[in-house]
Amino acid sequence: MTQPEGTATRVMVFGSCVARDTIEFADADSIDLRGYVARQSLISAGVDASGHLPDSLGITSKFQERMIRADFVGNLLDRLDGMAGELDVLLWDLADERHGVHRFPDGSIVTRSIDTIRAESVSSVLEEAEHIPLGSNDHFALWTKHVDAFDERLRKLNLFDRTIVLDVPWALRTTEGKTTPWSMGVRAGDANKNYQRYYDYLRQTGHHMVELPVEKVLADPNHRWGLAPFHYTPEVYREVLWQVREVHGISGLHAAEQHPVEETSGDD
Repeated sequence: MTQPEGTATRVMVFGSCVARDTIEFADADSIDLRGYVARQSLISAGVDASGHLPDSLGITSKFQERMIRADFVGNLLDRLDGMAGELDVLLWDLADERHGVHRFPDGSIVTRSIDTIRAESVSSVLEEAEHIPLGSNDHFALWTKHVDAFDERLRKLNLFDRTIVLDVPWALRTTEGKTTPWSMGVRAGDANKNYQRYYDYLRQTGHHMVELPVEKVLADPNHRWGLAPFHYTPEVYREVLWQVREVHGISGLHAAEQHPVEETSGDD
């Protein structure tokens, strides 16, 4: 995977806080963000559950409403089909798998996210659906099936070798040496154990990976989106950018000298 020096990297993000915050640490002149699909599990992608979504969501954030509607439609694959030829790299993190998915009686699936839980109109709809949590055998079986189909599609679009998975564990400690807080009832150590076989499967299927050991990641209490085990210090994001550039040959990506404050999404 190589890219000419001095050109802005055309990026699509599939994921949430890890890839999104990494992009925000990149120098603005070195990156051209072409697309951003967040709050969408791979299991939900390509599955239309829009018939279950109420017309009015009662959400003030336009970003959150767009992501919920996109997830219920499962629009990731259509987005990729439309822009595959315009991308230098697809950055994929598994952050939005962390709360599992909901399966309706008709078999359609949507992502369980903090946005769907907080939106009363959506959470009430999810009461009729089965929750399938990350780490369960049912979730893993569904997810690996979707990975296989996704990989086939990526290859047809000539995107497989331009896809980079960000394997960054949840931080066990903060910069102050304190234990990181739980996220929706999940501890960082347990989340890392749950995620392990997912990352292992992606390695086995030949994906390019950015990998950081848990000893190298710390949570930042001063992170712009607040303290969470997946809101890291600047050093973590710079390391991710370094690996994308130096290990995987995406040479256009460079870390900014200062962290920009432009808002791209809501909280996690």
